[in-house]
Amino acid sequence: MRVQLSGETVDRILVTVAALIVLGSLVLLVGTVQPVGSAAVALHLMFLVTIALSENWRVRIPNSRELAPLAVASSVAFAVTAELPQNVTVTHVPGLVIVGTALASFAGHALYARTADLPMDLSLVATRVIVVALAAMLARTVPYEGATLVDRIDTVGDDRWWVALALFVVAGLAIGWQILLMSVQRSARTHAILRRAFLEEATAVGPLAAATTSTAVVVALAVGTLGPIAVPLFLIPLMLLNLAVARQAGVRTAQRQTIFALSRLTDLSGYTSPGHAARVADYSVAIGRDMGMSERELVDLQAAALLHDLGQVSLRRPIPGGATLLTSPLDQRRIAAAGAAILSRTAELSRLATVVQDQAVAYRRTTDTGIVSLASRTLKVANAFDDLVGPDREPEAVRRATQRLRLSAGYEYDPLVFRSLCRVLQREGLLSGRDVVRLDV
Repeated sequence: MRVQLSGETVDRILVTVAALIVLGSLVLLVGTVQPVGSAAVALHLMFLVTIALSENWRVRIPNSRELAPLAVASSVAFAVTAELPQNVTVTHVPGLVIVGTALASFAGHALYARTADLPMDLSLVATRVIVVALAAMLARTVPYEGATLVDRIDTVGDDRWWVALALFVVAGLAIGWQILLMSVQRSARTHAILRRAFLEEATAVGPLAAATTSTAVVVALAVGTLGPIAVPLFLIPLMLLNLAVARQAGVRTAQRQTIFALSRLTDLSGYTSPGHAARVADYSVAIGRDMGMSERELVDLQAAALLHDLGQVSLRRPIPGGATLLTSPLDQRRIAAAGAAILSRTAELSRLATVVQDQAVAYRRTTDTGIVSLASRTLKVANAFDDLVGPDREPEAVRRATQRLRLSAGYEYDPLVFRSLCRVLQREGLLSGRDVVRLDV
């Protein structure tokens, strides 16, 4: 199942839901706020300041989006904290948690956007509000045998282990809900299958999400012993984990930049038209995602597409326009084999060699040569399409290109991959529904 709404529509829905939650919380707060002691005020301020500042400490997870784990942990801990030292009960209502988190998250996100010179993404704040609302409701409103989880903490005596377990379940459900919302946004933006998007998000952020969950619980429990100082103190381990994750993300970014630089080699040498490799990579990823390939497979497919013409550097004379589609099948195989040979000498890129080499195998020959990967079949279609269309993507050129590829579908090109290409082009507005019907795919 795919999310049929656009990414912008999903974001607007999330912002609207979060705004309604905050508005409802404000209405419920009127007349219910009671005087609190100085210790509770200090705790509230500590949480709000920590949430706002933590919004500026972000990390980009490979194959996922930018996250603020410290802010998430602080927000969830704020929602489930039950007591201060000397058995002073924290009695703030869910509405206070929701409104406070919304204001702190908005202020922190606005500061981050201004500092980084980026537009504000209100969907991030909206997701935070929804997640915290769920945690606060589960911990402070939903009754368990006649009392809420927070109310029952004072009555457990020495059996406090189950309190930690219950808080971990509540925090885990809240952060798991965040992963689900991120998956819906991802599916809407990329047209990926929702189940696949959820699995990819869970795989990408799962370890960090588990660390964030446990940190939120530890902070909530530690406040009962150490007071407000426990909030920043017990966030330090998660901060160090963020540094490690950021370093790993930096290494992967450097690897991708190296691949992009190599892909420009054929452009700068005059073997291919400018931007050809990047366009083929974009088509390949869009087709692969439409066909349900995993994010890891898409990363390799993108890298192979960027380097698919590397074998052209072995030619004595460049092909006119760099279009391998215009060469003989034998020359296509030679170019692909030369590129694969170059990649196979590099440990990090050797896994791409087979994909690059098999791009020259005609679909009709897959039964004779063995199984050709979906990545190679996708790359073959994407490369042929860009060879025919070029950078301008004129509507008439797109129609002629798809008609030509349709004539060779099932013989030279995988018909399922070609059908996926047509869906991608239709979503991008390059093909009309009537054009797709005429192609009879």
